[in-house]
Formats: sequence, C-alpha cells, structure tokens
Amino acid sequence: MRSSLRFIAVLLALVLVACTSSGDDTTTTTTGAGATTTTTAGGGPTTTVEPSDTTTTTLPDLSGLDLPAEVIAQLEDLMVKAQEIRGLPFLETPTITVVGEAEFRSRVMAVVAESLTDLPADQALYELLGLLPEGSDLESMLRDLYGEQVAGFYDGDTREVVVPTRTDGLSLVQQGTMIHELVHALTDQHFGFNEYRNAMADEDRWDEATAFGALMEGDATLAELHWLQTLGQRDLGFFLAESLQADMSVLESMPRFIRDSLTFPYQSGLEFVQYLHNRGGWEAVNDAYRSMPTLPPSTEQIITPADFGRDLPVEMTVKPVAVPGYETVVTSTWGELGLRLMFDQVLGEARSLEASDGWGGDYYHQWYDGRGNAAFVLVYVGDTPQDVEELRTALLDYQRRAVAEEHYVWVDEQGGYLHFVVAHEQSVGELIKAAYGLD
Repeated sequence: MRSSLRFIAVLLALVLVACTSSGDDTTTTTTGAGATTTTTAGGGPTTTVEPSDTTTTTLPDLSGLDLPAEVIAQLEDLMVKAQEIRGLPFLETPTITVVGEAEFRSRVMAVVAESLTDLPADQALYELLGLLPEGSDLESMLRDLYGEQVAGFYDGDTREVVVPTRTDGLSLVQQGTMIHELVHALTDQHFGFNEYRNAMADEDRWDEATAFGALMEGDATLAELHWLQTLGQRDLGFFLAESLQADMSVLESMPRFIRDSLTFPYQSGLEFVQYLHNRGGWEAVNDAYRSMPTLPPSTEQIITPADFGRDLPVEMTVKPVAVPGYETVVTSTWGELGLRLMFDQVLGEARSLEASDGWGGDYYHQWYDGRGNAAFVLVYVGDTPQDVEELRTALLDYQRRAVAEEHYVWVDEQGGYLHFVVAHEQSVGELIKAAYGLD
C-alpha cells in the first residue's frame, strides 16, 4: 500500500512525500496486453542506476481509459519508465484503476479492515507491554493514519494498481506513487511475491512476511528514488513543495513502536535493497525474490543485510500451552524487529541495539481472554551465551520501566533458552511459567 511513510526512507536524499489528492468520484480501468519491443534505456539516475545497454519494455495500450489525454500520456510514460529503471518488461499490461477521492478512501478502508481482525487482542498485549497507554483506541488510530497517509496501492489479489487522480493530470507526487506501484505490479508478474507473502501471513510466519515485505517495498522505493533523481531542478522543486503540504499530525501522534513498524519496510527495506544493488545491480535484487521464500528470511537479515542468506534463524521446537479461559491468538516469531520496536521506545536505541543484535531465533505465544486481559511468552535463543545475558538484563530493565507493577512478569534463562512471561493476571502468569517447568 502506497503511503508517504515510504518516503521517510528517502528523506535524507529528497523529501517526505505528501498524500493529498482531489477530483471527481469516477472510476476508469484498463487491462490487456501490449506489444513488446526493445528500446535503449535512458534517463536513469546518475549515481546508483547501472542500466544495461538495452532494456526490453512493453509499450502500454491504455486506450480503454476514459481519462483526459494528458493523464493517459502520463501513465503510458510512467509504465515505460518503470520498466527501464527496473530492467524488466511487463509480461502483460497491468490493470490501472484510477478513482475519485471518495471511492479511493472506501477501497483503502476495505483493505485496512482485513488487517484489523485481531486488533482487540493486539491492543491488550501492547497495553500490557507498556507500549500503548491504557484505554487507547488502536483501531481508530490506524484508520485515521491510513486515511491520512495512503496515496495509492497495488492490490496483489486483483493485480490492480489503484490511485486517485486529478482532473488536470497526475501531480508529481502521484507520478512517484505510480512508479512505486507499477514496480510492485512488474515484480509480482515476474516473481509472484504476492502469493509467497500471502502464504507466510496465512501460516502466521510474521517475521518472515515482514522481511519479504521489506524486500518488496525496498525494491519499489529504490526504483522510485531513481525516478526522482531523473527530475530536473524545476520539477524537483514542485515535487518538494507538494510533499511539504503533507498533514503528518496523525503519524506524529502515534507511539514510536507503531511509527517504526510502519516505516520499517520502506526505510530498512531500502537500505537492504540498496546493499544488494550495490553488489550486483538489479539482478541481485531479482535473486533475492527467488531465494528468500525458502531461506527462511528474517527481519534480522533486513536489519543487517550482510547476514542475508547466511545467518539463518535457529529452528525452534514450539511447546504448545493451553491457558484456561484464554484463546491462543497466534504462535509465531517475534524476531529482531519485534525486540527493537519494544526497546527503542522504552530503553532507547543504543540499549536496543546491544540487547537485540545477537538474536538467534525465538517463538512466542499470545493469548487473549476477550475481556481486555492478555498473556504472552517469548522463548529466545541468542547467537552466544553473552547475547542471552544481554537480552535478559535488558528485559528486566524493560519490565521495570514499562510493565505496570500489578501485572505478572518473569524473566530468566534456563537450559540456554531465555523465557519472558508477562500477563495481566498473576494466576495466568504462574500457570504459563509452570507449563514451561520454570523455577
């Protein structure tokens, strides 16, 4: 989903992108295959792009769009540029759906609603961990955020690129949005990333799905950055001016762990993809799509790109635990990112880096009783015994600062595994501790 969040990743180079649009509430869609030809690549960035002598591109046929000729010409140009920058041809002309503001917001909210099914349980857990104030309304926060931020998105299930438009043409920010989303459509055609990521999410492999999402978003963000570098000074000035009109008040009001989790795929994903690109160009990025689904991937490999393909997560044997009166919400991997999100907000970045850098593997259980009470256990293994000890001391400090005194917390290492148990109810915490044979 395209939002100004991804431009935080390129803020140091260019700008934070705004996401405002206006226009009539009309919808036009085009599909169909285009003719394929070979053209000389041109207009690439002068710093990081290394185009080949020729790039095969698909010339789009957007004659079915009921839009002003100016907009159709812009879309056709952007489709060619996306292929030239990325060095891949469209296997078929993607579906471009351009909608008015009201319909666009409706479609965004429909996509967001699909991800809110476990929100009460998640809110209870975040309050228990001291990451959200008691009585927060996480659903309203996220709905307001996406209502403010989203400028366009690629729907991998329908293979549509959906963006709002203006009657007088696509603004420069919207053109950047289109480049980003067209690269998603392009790489999905070649590597089928949507299918892989959906499978990871369906199987609750959330750390893997987050890592794969960082590859996807970092790829499209780097391509978008390359496109921005092709703008002349005048257009770049207009782009900056439009971007600075962004209303970021909702994002800025969010707790840090939410902001960081949302920006991670773009910021850290960009750094990861740039690392690959610097060493092998776009083909190295293509290879990551081919290899990542079976590694398995982890957010550790995104945070430390040199670890990609070699520092794989330790395989954990998951111990199932039933908690009477509670439903198991999810069993998954918390990951290095999960630790960093917690520690950055509560302990600060320096302590967070020290505590989480030695992540070797983990699994966690999350429980919820449907009445606002949560329980959680993290079972962790570090790369070395020192890494386990560093995380243990950090968790002890974390629980003193973040977890309310009336809640249950237990942190200790036994048999090489670190256990972190936290629960709203003391009796539930003791039950979980006993189930793991901890003393």
